Amino acid sequence: MKRLIFDVAISCAAGIFTCLIVLPIVALFTVTPFRELIGQFKSPLIWSSILVSLETSLAVVFLALGLGVPMAYLLATTQFRGKEVLDTLIDLPIVLPPLVAGLALLILLGGNSPAGNFLTRHGLELVFSKKGIIMAQLFVSAPFLIKSSRQAFESISENIMKASSTLGASKFYTFKNVSLPLAKNGIYAGMVMTWARALGEFGATSMVAGCIPFKTQTMTIAIYMNAMSGKLSSSIAVALLLTLFSFTSLLIFKSRAKGQMMRVR
Repeated sequence: MKRLIFDVAISCAAGIFTCLIVLPIVALFTVTPFRELIGQFKSPLIWSSILVSLETSLAVVFLALGLGVPMAYLLATTQFRGKEVLDTLIDLPIVLPPLVAGLALLILLGGNSPAGNFLTRHGLELVFSKKGIIMAQLFVSAPFLIKSSRQAFESISENIMKASSTLGASKFYTFKNVSLPLAKNGIYAGMVMTWARALGEFGATSMVAGCIPFKTQTMTIAIYMNAMSGKLSSSIAVALLLTLFSFTSLLIFKSRAKGQMMRVR
């Protein structure tokens, strides 16, 4: 009897949580006729926001790979003083409110700051530009790739690393030919999470790059601007597309990871 009560309680809790996820998404699909939603994609402004989001978020993924994977490898394989502080600083953007992150970046990169003046003198405008979007998205999303990659590197057996060193392989050779292939699933997972987080970023992006149509208006900003101006159909159309992007990317990754696990077995 107690086991039955426990199973029912677990099932009810899982069902309630599933409803919290599914019902809002279903509401997006049902509140506006399908033909009207399709018609919204004829708007040049909506297509511009889609292209800006895809361009900047993909750039963020490549930058996060180049900067985040070495950081993850360092944290996973090296012991040094201040490591916990550095690890905490890297995780900070995950819990930091996006508006706070955006304000910090705006102050750092604005024309009144030394860094902003230096960048402006060298022809690099970050505020109210696509470069600013990339900077804001990278700040809030790169920690996801670093955490996932670090866990993957840490899961590699030390015996494998020692064997590579014993055979005379250099650190770079071991990193390139041993560590990276073994950690690729964790890196792929981090890439997906980073891309999804960058694609859905709003607070920091709007603070740094503004809401300039056809220039810095991303999909999330388009959703907000259309909703606030009463254009609910346009807002819903972009929201649905953003939801489909995120869901599809996660589904593809999960299917790929499951297939690799089956082959290993």
